[in-house]
Amino acid sequence: MLHIGKDALVPMKDVILILDYKEAMRNDDTHRFLKKLSDTAHNIYLDEYNIKSVVIARFLDKYFIYYSPISSTTLLKRSKI
Repeated sequence: MLHIGKDALVPMKDVILILDYKEAMRNDDTHRFLKKLSDTAHNIYLDEYNIKSVVIARFLDKYFIYYSPISSTTLLKRSKI
């Protein structure tokens, strides 16, 4: 399980992608991808005012986009434990 902030845990097997939020918003292609996916995915803001990373997961045939206050670097380190 990957702790992504607050009390949210996501099974590692369901994580598809972990992105740095600022970089994702700067890149036009990534920004368009997230915008398009967010139209059909469940969008979950763990801290609306302090977003550092985006975690995309898929389970039960549904996509979930988590906006996390934890940096993508820290999440990557946690995922390797």
